[in-house]
Amino acid sequence: MSRSNAPLALSVVTLTVPGNVEATVSRITEFDDRDFGFNHNQTWASLPLALRGVLRPESVEGSFKMAPPRVQKCIVALCELGLRSPRETMRFVDHPGAGLRAVESIDWDPEVRVRVKGSCWYMREDTPVIPMLQPRKAALELERLSVYMLLARRAYCQGDWVDADLDLIDLSGDEPVSASVIAARDLAGVPEMTVNEYVHTFVAAKRKADHLRTEREKIAPALPMAELLDLK
Repeated sequence: MSRSNAPLALSVVTLTVPGNVEATVSRITEFDDRDFGFNHNQTWASLPLALRGVLRPESVEGSFKMAPPRVQKCIVALCELGLRSPRETMRFVDHPGAGLRAVESIDWDPEVRVRVKGSCWYMREDTPVIPMLQPRKAALELERLSVYMLLARRAYCQGDWVDADLDLIDLSGDEPVSASVIAARDLAGVPEMTVNEYVHTFVAAKRKADHLRTEREKIAPALPMAELLDLK
């Protein structure tokens, strides 16, 4: 399945203008001509240890000095959260029998699959909780956060995990970055048609954006582009 038809959930909720394909294309291609890019793979990888409160914030910059500044700030914020409220996390990779993977997919329809990232879980009393990250600098409106959590629930809270909870760890903002935690149950629900509109608008726009890039590359090679999830 092409990347156009298998978007990341956070890209969908961040870049989509629901019902407006052209405006969404503009947002998707906004950074095409800027020669920078990074991803938040290290942020996700640091999440389980950071939430345990065993990583000192002051040591992060030394340990991750090769990482982009934004990534360093996000990891520091996660370490500070872990010190304030430590959680006994369990990494998906250490517990393969749990059936949770770092990227889970939602088969939206025969042609579209939405991908959702995760890395660990922890217990809140007797309930497992799977944390989701929002590492982008720009804050997201409550509706977008609600759509993101609904997509995450569909991806991870199935089968043996149907009763699991989700936490959203919001790392938006800058100078300094601070991690705030929102329980998914505290976010307002969104109608099914709203979620469908986000997904299908994004997929249509991403297909069009890919076509435009292909046509442009026939004239001149494109500059490197960051993963949509991980744009600054």
